Amino acid sequence: MLFIYLLMAVVGVLAMIFAVQNPDPVAVRFLHWRIADLPLSLVILFSAIVGVICAAVSGFAQQVRLKLKIRQLERRIAQLSDAPDKPSSTVPGPETIRG
Repeated sequence: MLFIYLLMAVVGVLAMIFAVQNPDPVAVRFLHWRIADLPLSLVILFSAIVGVICAAVSGFAQQVRLKLKIRQLERRIAQLSDAPDKPSSTVPGPETIRG
C-alpha cells in the first residue's frame, strides 16, 4: 500500500511540474465549439484523463463478459458432473466394432 501512495505522490509532483512548465494558452476547437485560451497543460491532462476513463470502461466491460462466461461454464460443469457415468449411445462399444 505504501508503494501505491508513493507512486501517486510522484505522479502528482510530475503533473504539477508539467503544469508549471506548460502555461501557454491554446485555443481548442471541437465540432462547432471553440474554447479559447486554455493552458496547454490543462488540455493535455484532460486528454490523458479521458483516455484513462475510456480504457477503464473498456476493461470493465471485458471483465463483465468474462465473469458471465465463467458463470456459464461453471453451470455446464455442474450439469456434466450431475450426469450419469454411462457411455453415450452414439459411441460404438467393443462388441459392435469386432463384428
